[in-house]
Amino acid sequence: GKGLTSILRFINRLIPKRDDQILFESIPNFSDNPMQLYNYIKSLNEDYRLYWIVDELREDIDAPQYKRNTIGELWQFLRSKYIVTSHGYHLFLKAKNQVYVNLWHGMPLKAMGYTQNNPKILPPNSNDNNYYLIATSTIMRNALAACFNQDPRRIFITGQPRNDKLFKGCPSDLIPGYDEYKTIILYAPTYRENGSFFFFPDFDKGRFQKFLKEHNILFIVKPHPLEEAHAIKIFKKMENIILLEDQMLQERHLDIYDFLPCTDILATDYSSIYFDFLLLDKPIIFAVPDLEEYREKRGFVLEPFEFWAPGPKVKNFKKFLEEIKKSIKDPDYYSQERRTINDLVNYYKDDRSSKRVYELVWGSI
Repeated sequence: GKGLTSILRFINRLIPKRDDQILFESIPNFSDNPMQLYNYIKSLNEDYRLYWIVDELREDIDAPQYKRNTIGELWQFLRSKYIVTSHGYHLFLKAKNQVYVNLWHGMPLKAMGYTQNNPKILPPNSNDNNYYLIATSTIMRNALAACFNQDPRRIFITGQPRNDKLFKGCPSDLIPGYDEYKTIILYAPTYRENGSFFFFPDFDKGRFQKFLKEHNILFIVKPHPLEEAHAIKIFKKMENIILLEDQMLQERHLDIYDFLPCTDILATDYSSIYFDFLLLDKPIIFAVPDLEEYREKRGFVLEPFEFWAPGPKVKNFKKFLEEIKKSIKDPDYYSQERRTINDLVNYYKDDRSSKRVYELVWGSI
């Protein structure tokens, strides 16, 4: 409750901070922007104490870890000079002398927070000089400022650390039989609050199976963790299809950003992952049979969607297959539109975002 929060904030003000201690937290554990920044800082071999807050302790990860909602976690939070997070963890307890680095987990396309009609949760914000939120461009800084109700002077254009991975190429052992396929398509839809994992109403399993084999395509599906069961029902026992399940990714220390450099075509709906994928300048297909309904219910912070989505917008399964064929045949299909949006969305197009965040917060090396 509020009383407990006030007490903890008071205690946090009194307890001295360790200047060399950085506390990391991400959802899922050890992933996304915080993990990439953690790896970068670790590679510098400076004398930082790098600690993680996690749901489950992992023995196969060589880092001091504290379980969420325990006294150990609270104590490390109170002692840490720096907090690095993907979801705004514990910002309400921050003391003035703690430096808070909110790396978030993607740039906004969908309306969220203060731009949503009736938001379930409002994202955290702060106007103190020890607070950093990151963005990928000026437009994204403005979009974040609106969504977070945030003073834009505390939003910094650095690029997202996780996108540094996109420039490392495709690890040869990542996908079994990678070289045997002609085309790799990654399907990464956004989470839908009604829990239905979405595919086309006229989806024809047999036809899709035949299509994938005929064109020698590997179709990789990355559902939201809460929608895995739905996705398994739709795609189970199909050949040329791999499902990326959260547990498998966690066990192998992977996330979807490891798979993007291996991907020839990205298929998505309203997931902002395509902003990141633009850095690779490869085709994107938007599978949006419910566009009008989604626009009305959830809404977009960037409109018109038709402009911001640089690829064919597909409303049925037949068209989806046609657009896959076009995207394979012509690498320049929609390339002009992609370049336009990439320039608006990604100010930096390189693998140095972690370095920029580090220098912004901790000064140059």
